[in-house]
Amino acid sequence: MTNSGKLNSDKRLSVSRPASAPPRAFTQRELQTLRIIADTLIPQEGDFRSGSSVAEFNELVTKAAAILDKHFEMLTALLEVLGFTPATEMWARLRRLADEDGDGFYILSTLIVGAYIYSDEMKAELNYPVPHRNPPGLFDAADELSNGILDPVIERGPIYRMVK
Repeated sequence: MTNSGKLNSDKRLSVSRPASAPPRAFTQRELQTLRIIADTLIPQEGDFRSGSSVAEFNELVTKAAAILDKHFEMLTALLEVLGFTPATEMWARLRRLADEDGDGFYILSTLIVGAYIYSDEMKAELNYPVPHRNPPGLFDAADELSNGILDPVIERGPIYRMVK
């Protein structure tokens, strides 16, 4: 399939834009449940921070939910059920969830861990490298191009994949 330069309104390129916000904001009850789950999965121990102790927990968990937006309904349904679980019983309830609904537990734990790991405090504590450009020098780029690294791409020509 080649790119003719025209794109019908009912077609789009294969790479979609990531969502910047979840389908709706979390309720206070859902955020409280997420905090209890976060502290259960990542408990405070000594100097080690708990899951919800990062400064921008609500914002980070919301960003993570935007990335996982196609699972948002399942996630909020889980939070509705888990919202009735006392904090002292959350560990056992999460273990049952992992056994009974592995996909649901995976999405929930990914949301929590993603928010935690990408907090400024944890990135600093882990010495996590920030994304940065590392362009080659002029001679390095010329050497790479003269070695034919792009020849297969140029020979193939422009392409895109349609997604419905």
